[in-house]
Amino acid sequence: MILFFYGSNSYEARQQLAKLVAQYESKTGSNLGIERIDGRTVTMAQLRASLQAVPFLAASRLAIIEGVGGNKSVAPKVPELLDDIPSTTVAVFYEPSLDKRTSYTKVMQAQATKSVEFKPLATAQLHRWVSQRVEQLGATISRPALGKLLEIVGDDQWRLDNELTKLSQYNPAITVESVESMVESSPDDNVFALIEAVTAGRLSQALEGYHTLRADGHNQLYILSMITWQLRNLLLAKSAGRVTAPQLAKQAGMSPYVAEKMLARRHLFSDQQLKQAFLLTVETEYRIKTGDGLPDALIERLITDVAALMKQVSQSAAKPARSR
Repeated sequence: MILFFYGSNSYEARQQLAKLVAQYESKTGSNLGIERIDGRTVTMAQLRASLQAVPFLAASRLAIIEGVGGNKSVAPKVPELLDDIPSTTVAVFYEPSLDKRTSYTKVMQAQATKSVEFKPLATAQLHRWVSQRVEQLGATISRPALGKLLEIVGDDQWRLDNELTKLSQYNPAITVESVESMVESSPDDNVFALIEAVTAGRLSQALEGYHTLRADGHNQLYILSMITWQLRNLLLAKSAGRVTAPQLAKQAGMSPYVAEKMLARRHLFSDQQLKQAFLLTVETEYRIKTGDGLPDALIERLITDVAALMKQVSQSAAKPARSR
């Protein structure tokens, strides 16, 4: 079976991919037959070998190939591989961005068992999706609050998912007041760049990111809450044991995309370091709210301390094992 997924709505596409993975694991009892292939860098020989492989230690295979449409040396030759894919393999080609004019796109749309385009949700669809997501989180949202949330966030389902999760945990009855007080009105990618830099131990980049955010008018407590949120997710992933991204997402109340990222990074950190970093954020919030120091100075100190902790763990994890 060949599935062809494409379109700009990465949230819906990722949800469908996560669903396919969960269904496969439920059916087979393991993830041994799942292979993820970076189509942007794969060679023709590697792709042929992966697609034509027979199952090993599993009755079937699930191969997810992402972004091969942008691989100019491979994409035009992909159609010649389709007829040789074993019946025991489900091959999913996913294109987050796609030129519909290319021969690759036209052939895939024509020859795939199923071709699905993931488009941004229309307003009515978005309202239904928010209502369903809120119900899944065990919360409620008033009609005015839903309108206010969409007014602030727009149709970004990734951000909507995260905001709904935070709002529902703060108070299961989501109101206009809670949306206005907890949802930042001017989202900025620099927030996420800062968080990535802090957890990666890149101090100078993290401090530069913080200063940029402050210059753009972001509140200190909002920035602090985002750092705390990321560390909380890493802690939950670290303590979750052997789980899949969909399972962690369900257990911890985060999006499958965030869960996948957390699971991929959790091995870089120890329990002790994550707990220590999390406690530092809690202490910083307490000191800010009680007036025990200037907010900017306290958060800069926090960023310095957390980055040092994360860098220490990353360096120790990167050291090669000593030969005996």
